Formats: sequence, structure tokens, C-alpha cells
Amino acid sequence: MRRYLGMCASVLLLSACSGSEPTAVGLSTRVGAAKSTASVPRQSEQRLTLSNGITVERVRLSVKELELELEGDDDDDGSNDAGTADDHGGERKDETGPFLIDLSGAGLEGTVVQLRDVQVETGTYDEIEFDISKVSVDDAGDNAGLKEMAERGASIIIDGTIDGEPFSFVSSLTVEQEREASFEITAEDTQNVTINIDPSGWFTGSSGGRLDPRESGARSDIENNIKNSIDAFDDDDRNGGEDHDDDNGGDHHGGEDDED
Repeated sequence: MRRYLGMCASVLLLSACSGSEPTAVGLSTRVGAAKSTASVPRQSEQRLTLSNGITVERVRLSVKELELELEGDDDDDGSNDAGTADDHGGERKDETGPFLIDLSGAGLEGTVVQLRDVQVETGTYDEIEFDISKVSVDDAGDNAGLKEMAERGASIIIDGTIDGEPFSFVSSLTVEQEREASFEITAEDTQNVTINIDPSGWFTGSSGGRLDPRESGARSDIENNIKNSIDAFDDDDRNGGEDHDDDNGGDHHGGEDDED
């Protein structure tokens, strides 16, 4: 699998289709350079210091939905009689969400942070869909962190300092993207999917200048950088690197990018 955009969970329940036994798949996340197993250099104060006077101390993302689509599993009549798996025009997908990614301290040091295990149907999957967007208070349920995001109308919150002064970048960015992939989930082996987040370019403009998160004029460029900083891939050994290259796919298709 190549680049796909798309970052603790209140409700993580993947629907299992009938016809095969469900199996556990780990869901993890990591902060570090994209497509690299190299860790971010450890910061003694457990924060991520960029090269332009900006320090990132906490990153929160509201993931409304993560979907895995089974390869070639389209129903001719558009109906779905396979358990409780979601059906989009005949496409059978296992899905989970909403959930919150909340990283600070050691979670910003390049290590793989395990979120939890989820249940999916065994089989070969050929697409990942990823939706980062704000959720309603009702959908947040009893997850206090996700509820706070909902109450603030936020899908992304980045806390840190710029030139030593604190800032909080709050965005209602909505991004829906698809990534073509090919990976097999079996009952015998340990499976894992890692969401990689690379903040190194969030606050850098196309000309190389600094984007100030406190200035409204920089918002669009920062959000676009965030949109292009996230990757998701199979990472069964949980080392933060993709297990297999996908020579037949790896394309990602951007969807909506809105700010309400």
C-alpha cells in the first residue's frame, strides 16, 4: 500500500459479515516522518519541537469512521444479507467509529501507540476509507475526550507553543479519502493497521516560510498540510513502517475538504 490520507476510542465495533469467522485486528497510531520506520528524536520534555520555533505538545483528531472494503465483494442486486456489515451500493465494508486519537507526551516520540483491537471479517481487502470530521455530542457517547471535541465543534485540535507563547489550533476540517490497497486478514496471524501522522510540515508554507497557527490567513494552508500528512497501512509487526508495497494500487482519492 502506498500513501493514503486521510489520525483511544469510545466506540470501536467493526461489523463482521457472515460466511467467515471474525478475527481481531489491532489499531495503532504513530507520530513520525511519513513512510519511514525511523522514530522522531526523543524530546526530553516529551514534546515535538519543529525547526521553525513551533513546538507541538498535544494532537487530537476526531475520526468519524474508518472502513475496510472486502476485495471483489459486490452484490449484484445491491442488497446485503451478510450480517451487520455496512453496504454502500453493494460494496461490503467493515467499519469502525467514531473514535478519538489523542497524543501527547511519549506519544509524540515516534513510538507506535496501540489504540485497541477491533473485530473484522477474514479475507482480502482492497480499499481503506478514512473520514476525519467533527461528530455530534450524541455520537460521542460517554467518551469525555470525544465529547469535548464535539462540544467545541472540532475535528482537529493542536496545542503547542510558538516562540514560547502557547497556541491552540482548532479546526472543523472535514476530509473523506479513499486508499486503494491489497492486504489479507487471516485468523492465524496477528494483524495490525497503523495510522501514521507526520506533523513536520504542518506549519510550513509552500515557499518554506512559517505558517503562524494564530493567524486566520494561514488556516487554509495549515489544514491542507494536515490533510496530506496522514497515512494508513498494514503494520503487523507494529514497527511503524508499512509491511508490503502495493504495486497494483496505493492510490488515494481525496473527498470533501470543508470547514463549517
